[in-house]
Amino acid sequence: MPPIELLGIYLHLARASEKRKRPYVRGRLLVLAGALAAHMRLPRIAALCRQIVLAENPNHLLARWPSLGQACQQPEFQTLLQQLQHHYSPEYSERLLHNLGMQADGERTAYFSDEEYAASLLGTSPQRLAQEFGDFDDPA
Repeated sequence: MPPIELLGIYLHLARASEKRKRPYVRGRLLVLAGALAAHMRLPRIAALCRQIVLAENPNHLLARWPSLGQACQQPEFQTLLQQLQHHYSPEYSERLLHNLGMQADGERTAYFSDEEYAASLLGTSPQRLAQEFGDFDDPA
């Protein structure tokens, strides 16, 4: 599965978790989405995912690092990430999305960029992300 599809699935599931008032599940999915966004060189998406997680849980492990990209390089965070990736495998996450009656296939093609697509799933726009997080010289 292409990374952008998995990112879309995680963000859809995070939004569904928010609507179902399940903040811990939402946080886990946003950690996965943010780490994937950092890997995909979408630093503003990663920054917004981190910001949302920390707003809900200021003591989250992510608070130790200034960015998700930097957290992803640390063994302690990698352990958490591996646990989450195991629990929310692409196949399982896709099945969860399907069980919720949602379909994300081909959705990305309606957007100009991966950032625009992910931003829309987070309820914002690339312009607002740029205003809030600015430009990133180092995409990691």
